[in-house]
Amino acid sequence: MAVLAPGLIGGSLLRALRVHSPETSLSAWARRPEAVEELRAEPGLVDLASTVIDEAIEGADCLVLAMPTGHMASVVARMSSFPIGSRVLVTDVGSVKAPVVRGIEPLVRERGGVFIGSHPMAGSEKKGLSHADAGLFQGAAVVLTPGDGESDLLPRLEAFWTRLGGVVSQLSPERHDELIAGISHLPHLVAAALARSVLTWEPGAVSLSGGGFRDTTRVAGGPEEMWADILADNREAVSSRLSAYLSELQAWKDALDTCERDRLRDLLSEARRLRSTLPGAATGANG
Repeated sequence: MAVLAPGLIGGSLLRALRVHSPETSLSAWARRPEAVEELRAEPGLVDLASTVIDEAIEGADCLVLAMPTGHMASVVARMSSFPIGSRVLVTDVGSVKAPVVRGIEPLVRERGGVFIGSHPMAGSEKKGLSHADAGLFQGAAVVLTPGDGESDLLPRLEAFWTRLGGVVSQLSPERHDELIAGISHLPHLVAAALARSVLTWEPGAVSLSGGGFRDTTRVAGGPEEMWADILADNREAVSSRLSAYLSELQAWKDALDTCERDRLRDLLSEARRLRSTLPGAATGANG
């Protein structure tokens, strides 16, 4: 297996594979020589690390694209054709699927491989190999998004993610993007907007903030380069969910402006009830 761009997610894949599939030969490609040296400095993590793509993928029967989605096509375009009959499976870990499947599937097919999209719902606001975690995928939802092409390698990809602890399901690329816009992309946008709204209004308020503000804005600490690509790539679905969210906020503002205590209580009660339906949801606290 070859992991291309071993940052937080790619590095976590390498570490998880070393734990759950120690017999697998692992290679990695990184754009920067410094990243290659970091890989080589961790004993036993990879069998080969290189800044040369064809060198890193030679002999691999499964490739994982772990770079930002906007760079995937250019990376695949630099690969030579796969050996005839090799049945190389190529997947990714991107947060947006429809444009990735449309752009990457033909490039992989031209090279003699099969592309099936993956999205592990796991990660952190941190980035880089130094924060990679072998247990990152344990219990995480993993969505596979097969396109219109060949799909007989789906069981192999499902078994791969299951071995790492993922809970696997399948969606069309378009349905994936629609749902993820609401449960992942909109929350990041809201967290970033809240951080900007409060901390540009009164930066000194941060000294009084409790866990509530930190928890609500935590994901705004994620890398802006990656998230700008995600929001732009899934702009239609995110914009649709944002419109619905703005309507919801207007209902709260109306209740505040008219001091409708019963309405505020009803809104809060409904929000608490809905949140309790989340797997593992805990009761909220003050602050």
